[in-house]
This record gives sequence, structure tokens and C-alpha cells, in this order.
Amino acid sequence: MEGPGRRAPTWSQYLTEPAARGIPESWHAAALWLIKAFHTLIFASIGSTIVLFVWDGLRGRPRRRTAYALGVGLAEGAVYLSNNQVCPLTPLAEEFGADSGGVVDIFLPDGFARRIPLISTSALLIGAVLNLRALAAVRRNGGAQTR
Repeated sequence: MEGPGRRAPTWSQYLTEPAARGIPESWHAAALWLIKAFHTLIFASIGSTIVLFVWDGLRGRPRRRTAYALGVGLAEGAVYLSNNQVCPLTPLAEEFGADSGGVVDIFLPDGFARRIPLISTSALLIGAVLNLRALAAVRRNGGAQTR
């Protein structure tokens, strides 16, 4: 699993290796496709919450959903960071034959997929600045939304 420029997961392999042993080898190709599909759905869901977080900041309209979206983005980041910047599905994808798992195991162009952590982190930071600015404006206006 480790090689030049590759990170070893901190904890996820302890969950995925036993799960992988229960799948017959003849099913590995189908299992890998399902992992990619599932990972793509997770990516789309988390990505949507990050876009929503930035959108609410751009509009200057932070709401309860904005806080939930931030929570989802931060939780995803905490899981990723706690596993040595390795997606928890990486070991599972590699058990079933992926050349390299991680975010590149989803159905996206490789160059884009490899930049997802940078893009997501940047979007969360931009969204945080925008939403904090909007909250400060609300506070200055005595609790009334500005737009």
C-alpha cells in the first residue's frame, strides 16, 4: 500500500480488511464498482453541502442549514485528517483491485479528483469568511438580515 508519495491510513484498514475478506474474489470487480459508486454519492453529498455553505455566505444569508453544512464539511475533514489524509474507503478499494484508492477511486477525471482536498478546504475557508462577514453585518443591524 505504501510507496513513493503514498500515505498509509491510520485506522481505516482495520475496518476494511476484515470486510474485504468476506467477499469472494470472483466478486471483486463488482465490489470495486459499488465502492466507486458509493464513494461518488458520498462525494456529491458532501460537496453539495460545501457548495451550499459557500452559497449562503455569498448571499449573506447564513441560516441553520449553513451551520449543518459547515458541520458536515468539518466532520469530513476530521475523518480524512485523522486517517493520515487517506480516505477511509481507500484500503477497501485497493483490496478489491484499485491501483490506488482514495478520492481517485470515484467516477471523476483524475486531475480533478486529486485536487479535491485542496478545493474543498479552500471552499470551506472562503465560505467561513463570507458567512462570518454576513453574521457581523446582521449583528450590526440589530439582528435583521441585510438582503
